[in-house]
Amino acid sequence: MVTIGEAYAPVDGIVYSAEDVKVKIGDSLIGPSGELHLTESSLIWTCEERNSSIAIPWPRVGVQAVSSNPDKCIYLMLDINLVWPGFYEGRPQNNGNGVGPGGDGEQQNGGGEEEDDADEGHESDGSENEMTEMWLLPSAPAIVDQIYSAMRECQALNPDPGTVSEDEDYMEAEEEDLQEVDEMRNLQLDDEDKFADAEE
Repeated sequence: MVTIGEAYAPVDGIVYSAEDVKVKIGDSLIGPSGELHLTESSLIWTCEERNSSIAIPWPRVGVQAVSSNPDKCIYLMLDINLVWPGFYEGRPQNNGNGVGPGGDGEQQNGGGEEEDDADEGHESDGSENEMTEMWLLPSAPAIVDQIYSAMRECQALNPDPGTVSEDEDYMEAEEEDLQEVDEMRNLQLDDEDKFADAEE
C-alpha cells in the first residue's frame, strides 16, 4: 500500500539515497526538490519544505526505465491510480474513488449509469485507469544510472510472488529426484531381501 504522510527519512534497509530530486506525476511537476530514498521495501520521496513524503512499495512499480524526456531521468509506471492530496489528484477520468473534484460524490461525466454502460465489455479501459506515470528528476543527471541500478537491486529483493512459488516447486522437484538417486546408490548387491526376485 502506498503511504503518504509527514516528511521523514528512513533509517533501515537503505540501498541508495540522493538529495535534490524532483518528482513528476502525470502532468504535474511536484516541487520543490526533495530527498529520494530507495530501501529494500519501498521507494520513498520526502520533501522537508512541504513536510510531506510518499512511500511506494516495490511490488507497485510495474515498469522502471531510464528516460531522456525532458532530460535524463527515471521513468516509472505504477500499477495504481495514485491520488496524493495537495500534490496530485489522480487521472482526470477517475480520482481513485469515482467522485468529482469537489468531493461531493457527483460523477464527472454527470451520470454514473451511462458511464457503466459505455464501459461494459471493455476491460482494458478499467485496467488503464489503474496506473500512474511518474518521473524522478535529479538535479545531477549523472546519478540517474546509479538510481536505476539501485532500483533494480531493490526489485530483485521483491520478486513476483507467482515466480517465487514456481521456483520453489522446481527446487522441490529437483530435491526429490536427487533423493531417489541417493536411495538407488545406497542399494547393496549383497542385500538378499531386496534382490530375492532377481535370484529366482
